Order: sequence, then C-alpha cells, then structure tokens
Amino acid sequence: MTRRPLLALPALLAALALLLTGCSGAADDGPVDLSQVTLRVGDQAGIQQALVNASGALDGAPYRVEWAQFPAAAPLLEALRSEAIDVGVAGDAPTLTALSSTDRIKIVEATRSPSQGGLALLVPKDSPIRSVADLRGKTISPTTQGSIGHYLLLRALEEAGVRPDEVTISFLQPVDAAAAMNSGAIDAWSTWDPYTAVAQQESGARILRDAKGLGTGLTFLDANTAALEDAGTRAALTDFTERYGRALQWAREHQQQNAAIYAELTKRPAAVADLMARRALRDTQPLSPELVAELQGVADRYSDYGVLRSPVDVASAVEDLRAPAGS
Repeated sequence: MTRRPLLALPALLAALALLLTGCSGAADDGPVDLSQVTLRVGDQAGIQQALVNASGALDGAPYRVEWAQFPAAAPLLEALRSEAIDVGVAGDAPTLTALSSTDRIKIVEATRSPSQGGLALLVPKDSPIRSVADLRGKTISPTTQGSIGHYLLLRALEEAGVRPDEVTISFLQPVDAAAAMNSGAIDAWSTWDPYTAVAQQESGARILRDAKGLGTGLTFLDANTAALEDAGTRAALTDFTERYGRALQWAREHQQQNAAIYAELTKRPAAVADLMARRALRDTQPLSPELVAELQGVADRYSDYGVLRSPVDVASAVEDLRAPAGS
C-alpha cells in the first residue's frame, strides 16, 4: 500500500480531532464525515433489528442505519450481491451458496449459536414419522435451495443412510412451506427460527432432528465489496460490527427484555418470542484460521452434495475489519 509523507503538525492534529469526534478517514481520500453515511442492513424476519433496538447498541452512532427485511437468506444475499444493501446476516450454508457464484461478497463478522438458532427438521404433531429414516418416499421442504435448512436436511439424510433421491425435495419460501406442512402437502420441513418456533407454538409441530452435531451454529455478517471499497461505508460498517457484538452480549444478559421487544416489533406471540430468545443466544467469534478451516469443511461437503455452483475458497472470502490495514 502506498503511503503519503507525514502531515505537518497542524494538519495531523486536525485529522486526529476528526477521528476522535466520530469521523473516520481513508488513507488516500482524506477524512470521511460519517454523519453523511447511511448503512443499509439486511435482516431476516426482523430478528436483528429487534435485537439492536432492544439493546440500544446503535444509540449515538454517527451514521444512519436503514433496515431491509427478507423472509430468508437467499433473497437477502441476492440484494447484497446487487448492492441494494451493504451488509446482511446469513447462515453458513447460504453464505457459501452465494460465494460459489460471486466474488463480490465478503464475510466480515462471525457469530455462533450453541443452540443452532432453532434450526430443525420438523414434522406435523400427529405425523407417524418417528425418525429420519422414515422419510424415505416422503416429500420434504428444506425451505429455499442452498439454505441452512437445505444443508441440515442433506446432513440428516446422510446420517440416517437415506439417499437424497429416495425423497422428494420441494423448495418453498417459509410462509408457503408452513402452509404446505399444515395442509399435508409436504411431510416434513427443515427450517429455522422464527419459523421453527411459530410451527411449534401455533401448530404443535414436532422436532424430528435438530442440528446438534450436524451444523456449525455459525452466522455471518456478509458485506458486498462495493461497501468495503467506499471509505465512509467501510468506516460505518466497522463501527456497526462492534456495536452488533455489544447487542449480542446484551441479549445474553437480558433475555426477557429482548423477547418482549421482539414480540412488540414483529407482532409475534409472546410464547414464540420467548422460545426464540432462548435459542438465539450467540456471541461473536474471531475470524481465525480455525474458524475458516471449519467453514471450509462445510463448503467442501456442500460442494460434494452438488449444491454449490463452484468450489469456494473460504480464506479468500474473509475480510476481517478488525485486522490492521494491509494485513
């Protein structure tokens, strides 16, 4: 990276003053006024917006945040790739699916949920299906193609010794999948919260197989490269990731408040919000070589399943905003 000569003392002091008052500078373009920046954040079903609002993590942020809501990760990541949003939250499988078809998306933050965020393979409460092996000859929706639901289904089938061609896979958006399972049009549904919690609480759906031992529990903040290349947006994004980490910590310490605000924001029943709050607890994870290797293992397995359009090199798709410039 080319560096400019050292600034004269008055200019240097001015630059430092801007930094300390909430402005960030790019080495080549001068200081950036974050008050002029709007960070566009993609969310799924209002979960992250509720979390951030409840925690107050964005209080005092020197930039504006605009939230965009999506029913699942696939449309969120498509919006990210088309630069309709700057950053969004998505699980490991859909992130890898997107990375297999574009180099314009980077992983900038990782979080992990010990309870896998409600990811589960569901059947109706009165279903005679009692094991994954019983799914032979049945119709299952893993929600959208390339989703964490899709990955869980393939992993569960593999564990049970069931070939994918021994079941019928029907890709449906969450609302359509819920209706299909309630009507008997599908026999099982592989999905995540809030849809898992809603199905359990409102229709008595039963968990056939959860994600323990089959998934990583990893979720990512994914950004497009246009946002990372813009000095102001990158500075806002760097600050946002730190505040988001504080919001996750707040949620671990204030589960009931988090659930109440989520219920108020999304108009979901309190029972759904309470169940989600318990299962959504996460914390940030360093983008370490070990985490990259773990995610590479998921990518390789997903590629072997024939889901990814092309192999993914995870290391090249990671951009750690905490790392020193040029590292």
